[in-house]
Amino acid sequence: MPSYRLPIHHRQNPAVRCVNFFCVVLLTLVLVAGIILFVLWLSLRPHRPKFFLADFSIPNASRQSGLANLPVRFTVSEQNPNQKVGIYYEAIEGSVYYGDQLIASGPVMDPFYQAPKGETQVQGALAASGPAPTDPVWQRFAGEVSAGSVGLRLVLNSMVRFQMKLWDNREHHMKVDCEFKLRGDGTLQQEYRNSQCSLYL
Repeated sequence: MPSYRLPIHHRQNPAVRCVNFFCVVLLTLVLVAGIILFVLWLSLRPHRPKFFLADFSIPNASRQSGLANLPVRFTVSEQNPNQKVGIYYEAIEGSVYYGDQLIASGPVMDPFYQAPKGETQVQGALAASGPAPTDPVWQRFAGEVSAGSVGLRLVLNSMVRFQMKLWDNREHHMKVDCEFKLRGDGTLQQEYRNSQCSLYL
C-alpha cells in the first residue's frame, strides 16, 4: 500500500519576514506621500489669467484719407482666478491687425502686480499707422467699414511670473489674442463686448 506523508511546514525565515514587512511599510508611505503631493499640486498650481475685451474704438474710421494718426483706444479686463497665487506682469505691448496688415502698435501698460482674485483694466491708447489709401488693402477695408462690419484683431504681449514659493517661479511669455468686429462708425459691435480673448502662455 502507498504511504502518505503529511507535508512538512517550513517556518519563514525571520529575516525574510522583516524584509517583507519593511517593503510593505515603505510602499504604504510612498503611496500616502504621493497622494498628499498630488492634493497639494492641485490646490497650489496656478490657474491661467483670463482676458475679456471690454471696449475698442477707432473714431472717424470711415474717413476717406485712411487711418494714419487716428487714435486707437481699447480696454481689456484682466482677471486672476487664483485664490492664493498672485501674478507679476512685465510691460505690456499691444498690436492691432486688419488681416495681416499692422494697423497700430506700441506700449500699453507698465509692469504691475495682480493680487489673487484681482481684476485690472488694461487700457491702451495707440496711434494708427495705416492702412492708407495707397495700401493694397485699403479698398477692402473701406468697403467693410461702409458695410458696417470690419474685422480686426488685438494682440497683447508680455512676460508673466506666478507668485509661487515652491515651484514654477520662472517667467512665461504671454500672448493675448482678441478677435472682434467694429461698426461703420469705428465702435465695437455689441456682441463682441466683454468677449473672452484667447490666451497663449
